[in-house]
This record gives sequence, C-alpha cells and structure tokens, in this order.
Amino acid sequence: MYASMITVLHDFFSHNLPYMDLTRGAALGSVGILLFSYALRKYIVEGFLHIMGRLAARTDTEVDDLLLEVIRVPLRVTVVYFGILIAIALLPLERYPRGEETVFVLFRLGAVIILSWTAIRSIKVVTYLLRRITSRSDTLIDDKLVPFVDQILRILFIVIGVVMSMQELGYNPSGLLAGLGLGGLAFALAAKDTLSNFFGSIMLLTDKPFAVGDWIKVTDAEGTVEQIGFRSTQVRLFDKSLVQVPNGKLASEAIRNFNRRDRRRIYFHVGITYATTPLMMKTAITIVKQLIEDHEGIRNDFYLVNFNEFKDSSLSIMIYCFTTTVVWGEYLDTQQDLMLSIMEKFEEAGISMAFPTMTVHMGKDTPPDVEEKARIMLDKMGADVDAETTYRRASEPLDLDADSGGEG
Repeated sequence: MYASMITVLHDFFSHNLPYMDLTRGAALGSVGILLFSYALRKYIVEGFLHIMGRLAARTDTEVDDLLLEVIRVPLRVTVVYFGILIAIALLPLERYPRGEETVFVLFRLGAVIILSWTAIRSIKVVTYLLRRITSRSDTLIDDKLVPFVDQILRILFIVIGVVMSMQELGYNPSGLLAGLGLGGLAFALAAKDTLSNFFGSIMLLTDKPFAVGDWIKVTDAEGTVEQIGFRSTQVRLFDKSLVQVPNGKLASEAIRNFNRRDRRRIYFHVGITYATTPLMMKTAITIVKQLIEDHEGIRNDFYLVNFNEFKDSSLSIMIYCFTTTVVWGEYLDTQQDLMLSIMEKFEEAGISMAFPTMTVHMGKDTPPDVEEKARIMLDKMGADVDAETTYRRASEPLDLDADSGGEG
C-alpha cells in the first residue's frame, strides 16, 4: 500500500514538476510525516483532550472547561498544518526559486494566525471571569460593560494578528498603524466625554466607592444612589428630584459616602448664664459627662465636654460625641434625648440656660475699690502690669502658645 502511494507521488511530481528531483527517500519521508501528523492528531492529541476533559468535569469551576474548549480546535489544526508544512519542506525544493523561503514564510504566518485565533477564542474565558466579578453588584454596568470589553479585545487581537501577518509577508505596517493612530485620535477627540464616562464606569466597578441605596455627596448632588449605569449614575436628591451624574465626573471628584460611617457625630454648644459660679460650671460639665456615659445610644469610648468660650451673653460648654447608630432618624432621636436630659438635669441643679441679654450699669464715678481684687491677684501672681512690655511680648510669635486656640 505504502509502496504504491510513494510510486504514485513520484510519478505525479515527475510528470507535473519535471525540474523537481524527487527521490523515493524524500517521498517516503513526506508520506511518513503526513501519517505521523495524522496519528498524532487522531490518537495523542485526542487522547490528551479526552483525559483533560474528564479531569475538568470533576471540578466545580467552569474555567478549566472553557480553557479546554479554547485550545481544542486550534491544537488539532496546528498538528495538521505544521505536519503538512514539514512534509513539503522534506521535498527537494532547491530547483524552485524561493521555494524554501515560501515554506518558512508559511510556517511563521501559520504560527501567527493560529496564535491570534487562539487569543480571540480565549476572550470567552476573560468575559466569563468578568461576568462573575460584576454579577456581585446589581448594576447596569454588568450588562453593558462585558460585551463592550469583549468587542474591544476581539478588535485588538485582530489588529495585532493582521499587523504581524503583514510583517511576515514582507509588507511594512507602519502606514496602517499611522492611519489607525490618526483615526483613533480623531475618534478620541470626538468621543472624549463618552470615553471619560466609560473609564469612569470602570473605576466605579473596580473601586466600588458606593452601591445602590447609599447616601452620597458629590459636587452639587447629595442624595441616595438609585441606579449605576454605563454612562451615568442616578441620584435621588432629598427633595425627591432625580439627577444624573456622569460617571466621568464621579471618577474625578471627591465622593462622600455617608453610609460607610460606623457612627454619627453630635456636636453642639450649651450656653449658661454669667451668674454661674465656677463650682456650678464644674457641676454642669460633670452632669453632661455622666449623661453621655449612661446613654446606650452614645459611644463612650471617645467624647469631649469642655467649658471653651466666654460669649457675649453666655458661658459656652462644648459637647462633642458620637452615636452608635448611623440611621438619621435614630441619630436625631438620640441627640434630642441627650438635649432634653441636659435641660432637666440643669434645671434640677439650679443652673440657668443663657439667652441674649445686656446689663446696663448706671453710675457717675467708679468706686475706689473696684480694682482692689485685681491688684491682690496681680500681687499673688507677681505679674508685670507695664502695658508696653505686655503688648510687645504678646506680639512676638515665639512667646505665643500655638495650641491655645481652636476647637481641637
């Protein structure tokens, strides 16, 4: 059988290609390579794919099944294609101009085409993994971004394959690349906002600064996120109007996500009258601290209660603490409960809450002993009452306490 096949091959090349000096050894080698490539594809490759398929079926993930499906057909074609090229390369091609060079070009060109084909087929694995990642969030980006990425990758791999094929065929792809560059530049300028929103959507997908239902604030919009789209995000404002914020703007602006807090701040001042004595002031501060310590809705790991300012009509006590809840309604109830408790306890202790007042003193002359207590205090402190020295020293930055001002 093999002898007759070799004879037929020898007679065919002798009659149709008279300048080819085909020997029986070369014909036998070519036929052997063809038979070997057939056997390799039929038994070795198919057996390998069968074993790998059985192993992939035992796993829970579908990634290995997809990878096996990606390489199945290209692997078969690779064995057959390169088997044919090697069989042709064994023939005596020396008499034909550029015969050997053509075989090598076909070898490299086939490698480029098969690799590009395999890369395009492998996109399904990337899209599968991307769908698994995006399916964790209920957004429209899942439905629109994955097909877009799929098309972009296909176009990219096709362009790379065409450029590499042109190089193997001896063409200079610089003109094609320059045209693609100019076209891409024109497209980018025309669709600048669209591309900005697209990349903003990718950043929102990867960074996840907020989710549907979160209370956020960005530039002029503050409200609840209702929908995260491919181009924009819909935010329901507190007046119940709906605003669409472009994702490109969200990606470039600072976003405040109030739902990511683990507590809410209570910060206000209580003013008491100037008739309050130091002992009453200490009592007021102690009352507020005790109320914070005993309140279940207020965190007692950190809080501040301090007499911090002499105002025009009151002595100010600063109250700074945090609630255990982040829900706005519960936060308001906790703050209200604390304020009512302060009013009740202050009334019980005889501490009067202040309101804007003005005291008018009617008199012609200043009593001679009005400064007596001040002089006694200055004598005890050993203070210098020289006004010039005092103001000069106070104006020097090195003598000023840098931490004396502010609310901390």
